[in-house]
Amino acid sequence: AVVSTQSGHYGRELCALQDAYNAMCDDLADKMHCLDVDQACHSLTNQSANIGFHAGANCIKEGIVMPDAWDGHSNYNTQRAVAEMKASTALREAINNMIEQTSNDLEAQRLRTEYAFRKRIHEVQMAKDELEWQQRNTKREIDVLSDDIRGLKQAITDKDKPLEVAETRSENRTYRPRVELCRDEPHDGIIAERNDLLNTVSTLIDQHNIAEYVIVLQRTFLLSDSF
Repeated sequence: AVVSTQSGHYGRELCALQDAYNAMCDDLADKMHCLDVDQACHSLTNQSANIGFHAGANCIKEGIVMPDAWDGHSNYNTQRAVAEMKASTALREAINNMIEQTSNDLEAQRLRTEYAFRKRIHEVQMAKDELEWQQRNTKREIDVLSDDIRGLKQAITDKDKPLEVAETRSENRTYRPRVELCRDEPHDGIIAERNDLLNTVSTLIDQHNIAEYVIVLQRTFLLSDSF
C-alpha cells in the first residue's frame, strides 16, 4: 500500500515537473525568438536595405505586457521549475528511503524465515531421531518378547506329561481294593502335585496371553510409525 501511494505521488510529481519543463521550454523559445528580433533590429542602420515606413508603427499591439509582467512571468517559470525540482528531489529521497526500508524489512523477514526453517528442521530431526531410537528399542523388545512367548508355549507343553503322569497315578490308585483305598501320603502328594501343575499352567497361560497382547500393541506402534 505504501509503495502504491508513493508511486501515485511520484506520477503526479513527474507530471508537474514535466509541465514546468514545458513552460520553461516555451518561455525559452519565445526569448530566443525575441533575441532574434531584437538583434535584427539592433543591426538596422540608415544603410540597411530592409528599412521602410510602416503604418501604425507607434500603435500599442494587443497583448503587450509591461516589463514587470515580463519579468514576473520569467521569474514564475524559473521559481516553479526550482520548486518542482526540490519537490521531486524530496520525493525521490523519500522513495529511496522507502525502498531501502522495504529492502531491510524483506531481509529481516528472510532471516526470520530462515531461522524458523532451521528451528523446525532441528525439531523434526530430533523427533525423528527419538522415534527411530524408540523404534529400534521396540523392535528388540518384540524379538525378546517373541522368544519369551515361545518359551512360555514350550513351558506349557512341557507340563502336559507331568500332569498326565500325576492324573494317571491318581486314576490308577482308585482301583486299590477295599481298605487299601486309603487317602495316604502318596495320594495327598499326587493331588498336591496335580494342583501345583494346574496352577503353574494357568499362570503360564496368563503370562502368555499378556505377552501376546503386549506384542500386538508394539507391532501396532511400529506400523503406525512407518507411515
